[in-house]
Amino acid sequence: MELIFPGWDASAFVWQVTCWQVAEFVMSMCLGHQGANPLPCVLYQLGASWGPAVARGQIWRLITPISLHANLTHLLFNVFFQLRMGFGMEKQFGRNKMMLIYFMCGIIGNLTSITVDPFKLAVGASTAGFGLIGVWLAEILLSWEILGPARERTIIWIVFMLVSVTSMSAMTPNMDLWGHFGGALGGFLLSIVISDMKEEDRPEWYPQARAAAAAGLALILVGGLSRILLVGPRGPIPDCAGLASLAMGLPKAAATAAAVAAPAAAAAVTTAATA
Repeated sequence: MELIFPGWDASAFVWQVTCWQVAEFVMSMCLGHQGANPLPCVLYQLGASWGPAVARGQIWRLITPISLHANLTHLLFNVFFQLRMGFGMEKQFGRNKMMLIYFMCGIIGNLTSITVDPFKLAVGASTAGFGLIGVWLAEILLSWEILGPARERTIIWIVFMLVSVTSMSAMTPNMDLWGHFGGALGGFLLSIVISDMKEEDRPEWYPQARAAAAAGLALILVGGLSRILLVGPRGPIPDCAGLASLAMGLPKAAATAAAVAAPAAAAAVTTAATA
């Protein structure tokens, strides 16, 4: 494990949340699946992101999608990515800050996705995972003046990481690009706000950057929630059976997640979840 995931620690938050995500994927498959994919209705009942449901007050759907995945490939990619980056980052920030970063990035990513496209049934830890990239980019920005000769190598590594992550994400059908972007932006801004650089290493513009990042976070959260709750569409809501019914194997017709209106909304549900 140490060879694959540097800094591996079984007591780390990033490992524990990964174990929970694997367990929830197994549970979603047991509740109902088609081929190797959990049924859309199962994902919806377990808390997938769906704009009209959030507009009706189901705010928990901004965070519950982090632990759900659309298929095994989707799960493995997100697990590998977050473990590869997460252990070192958790040792740097500490468990509490790591939890804050991870969940806030997921919330902001899902909030951004719903604001842009409310009729997308979305799941996946990649909103939080891309947030870790945003944290990494913020660290590079803040320490740019003290990187010295390592700057060129850092730029090459940034380009390689962004290209590889984007390419692998594109392999997932219906990739949630706005969710990824929102998660990365959330990680970038939040990292600047909670950064605690030594005074002698801080750039001259450090106070202004922290103030601007805090304002940006507030604008995203307040603006996004206001738009969704005040003017967001409140329908359609997928006509899905309850979890108890799904577990008992009742007719899968109810588990096809056909929305009760708008063909576009129905298509969004039946194509299931995104990265």
